[in-house]
Amino acid sequence: MTKEASTTPAGSKYFVRDATGLVREFSALDTLLIASAMVFALVFTTNQFAWFYGNTGGANLSLSLLVAAVPFVFLMISYYVVSLVIPRTGSDYVWVSRIFSPSIGFAWALLYMFVVFFVAYVGEISAYSSAFGTILTTSGILGSSSSLASLGSFFGGAVGAFELAIIFTILFGLFAVFGTRLVKGVIYGSWIAAIIGIIVMWYILGTTSQATFQAHWNSMLVNNAISGLNSSSSYSSLYNTAVGLKAPLYSGGYSSVIIALPLASLFLFGGNYISGFGGEIKNIKRSIPIALFLSLIFGIIFWVVTAQLTLNTVGANWMTAVGWNWDNNAANATRYALPFAPNQPLMVAVAVYPNTALIYLFFVMYIVGSIAPLFAYFWIPTRYLFSWSFDRAIPSKFASMSQRFNTPYLAVLAIVILGIILSYVYEFAGWSSSFTVGSVVWGAAYVIPGLALMVFPFVKKNLFEQAPGFVKAKIGGLPLISLVGLITAIGFAYLAYIGTTSTAVIGVVSLSATYFVFELIIAVIVIGFVGYFVSKYYYKSRGIDISLAYKDIPPE
Repeated sequence: MTKEASTTPAGSKYFVRDATGLVREFSALDTLLIASAMVFALVFTTNQFAWFYGNTGGANLSLSLLVAAVPFVFLMISYYVVSLVIPRTGSDYVWVSRIFSPSIGFAWALLYMFVVFFVAYVGEISAYSSAFGTILTTSGILGSSSSLASLGSFFGGAVGAFELAIIFTILFGLFAVFGTRLVKGVIYGSWIAAIIGIIVMWYILGTTSQATFQAHWNSMLVNNAISGLNSSSSYSSLYNTAVGLKAPLYSGGYSSVIIALPLASLFLFGGNYISGFGGEIKNIKRSIPIALFLSLIFGIIFWVVTAQLTLNTVGANWMTAVGWNWDNNAANATRYALPFAPNQPLMVAVAVYPNTALIYLFFVMYIVGSIAPLFAYFWIPTRYLFSWSFDRAIPSKFASMSQRFNTPYLAVLAIVILGIILSYVYEFAGWSSSFTVGSVVWGAAYVIPGLALMVFPFVKKNLFEQAPGFVKAKIGGLPLISLVGLITAIGFAYLAYIGTTSTAVIGVVSLSATYFVFELIIAVIVIGFVGYFVSKYYYKSRGIDISLAYKDIPPE
C-alpha cells in the first residue's frame, strides 16, 4: 500500500486518505472462480432458456454465442489492458473518468453499475426465488405435501420473491462486511456444490429422451391433487395453446442468429467485471488474463452444452412456443396454464422423475451452488461506491473502512438498501421486460470503455509510454490497442443497435414496462451528471477542488 498522497497547490490532500485501506488478498484461482461465477452458474439457467428462445423466435443459441464471442474477445483484451495499466478498484471507472472527464466517468460508471446490479443481482434474485418456489412446489408434489406446495407458490409470487430478496440481500451484506476470508468461503463452498449440480444436470438431461420427458411431465404434474393442474397443463396442451396464439417455433438456422445477438450476449457478460476489485488481486498481470479469457471459454462451453442437452430433452419447438407464451402471457391463466415459469429446476426434475434421490440431490446443489454468482454481483458494486467516494464524486464517508475487517462497510450498507429498493421495483417491471431491456443497455455500456481505450495512447501519453511492452505495439504507426478499443466500441454499438431496433428483441416485451425501465436508465444518467457537479461545487465551497483528483491515478 502506498502512503503517498497527491496534494492541491495549497497543500491540502484531495484523496480521502493516504492509501485506500484495501488489501490484495485474492489469488489467481479466487479471481477465476469469481469471474466464472458471473458468466455461468446454475442460477443463470433458471429462466434463461425459456426467455431466450421465446423472445428470439427459437434462434440457435449455440451459434449466436459463437458469433457474439467475437466482440467479447476484444472486450476481454480491452479489460486486460485496462487492468494492467490501472490495476485499481473500480478500474474501468478510473479509466473512463481519467481519459474523458470526471462527469462522464462517474455518469457512465453509475449507469453501468446500476444496470449490472439491476439485471444480474436483482434480476437473478427474482429468478432464484422463482426456482426456489418451484423446488418447494415440486418437493410438495413428490412428497404429497400440500403445505410445502403452498409455500412454493408463495415464494414463486411477487411478495415471496421480495421477502426472499430482502433476506438474501441482508445476509450478503453481512458476508461482505466481515471480510475476505468469509467471501472466499462463500465462493469456494458454493462452487463445489455448483460443479456437482452441473454434472448431475448434464447426466440427467443427457440420458433422457424427449418422449420420456413428455411421459414424465404428464404423469408427474397433470391431474395431481397437490399440483392442482389439469389436462390443459399437459405437455401437448401447453404446446398447442401456445401455437394457437401464434407462438413461433424453433428456427435453428442462420437467419435469426444476428437478431438474437443482443440477448445471446447476456450469457457471456460478467467476467470483465472483476476489474471492479482490481486493487485487491494478487499478481494481477497473471491473475487477470487467466480469469478474463478462461471465464469466457468456460462460459461458452457451459452454455452450448447445457442449451443443447436441454433442447434435446425438452423439445426445441416446445421450449420456444411455451417460452414465448410465458414471456407474453404469464399473468393470463387461460393462455398460460402453468402457475410457475418453465424453469430449469422443473425441467430437470421432470426428466429424472420418479428418481427422488437424484431430484433432491440436484435441488440441494442448485440452491447452494447458486449462492456464489448472486453474492459476486452483490459484492463488486460495493467497490465502485468505494471508488467514487475515494474521488469524492459521492460523499467521502462511503470510503470509510472497517479497521478490523478491511471492508468499506458504509458502501456495503448502501448496496444493501439499494438492493432492497430495486427488488421492489423489479417486481413492478417484470422479469422478461427488465431482463431484455437491461441486457441491451448492459451491452451498450461497453461502447464507452472501448472508446476510452481507443484514445488512451493519445490522451495519456505518459501512462501509455510506461505501459507493458505489448500494450505499446503499433501497426503502421497506429497503436494496436487503439484498434482493439475501436473494434470493441463498434461491436457493442452494433449489438445495441440491433437490440433497440429489432421487434424480435424489444417488440415482444411489455411496452409500459419497457418504457419504465428506459426512463429509469435515463434518470440514472441524469443523476450521475447532476450528482457529480453537486459534489464538485459542494467541495469547492470548502476549498477542495475534486477535479484535481482525476488528473492522477488513485493510490493502491
